[in-house]
Amino acid sequence: MSAPDTNTEAKKAAHKTPIAGMIAVVVFAIVLLFVLVAWLSYAGNAPDESGGVEDGISTQVTDDAEVTDDAESATESAPAEDAAPAQTDAE
Repeated sequence: MSAPDTNTEAKKAAHKTPIAGMIAVVVFAIVLLFVLVAWLSYAGNAPDESGGVEDGISTQVTDDAEVTDDAESATESAPAEDAAPAQTDAE
């Protein structure tokens, strides 16, 4: 079955406004996409002024502890009080 009216020149004129509207919407969406990408690139992942630290948490590093090898020497010289007595064959 064929279309009853095949005057394509008249159809072109009737479709100009809707096609122009569709093109405008696509251009608007592309502009919004570029604005979003530019905004995300500008904002980035930079920390805010607070630095992500909650109130009441100290970020100051102190070096109060002394590092020694006492744990190693303490195990070497520790008395064997908990050691089981040596078993001998008394047979």
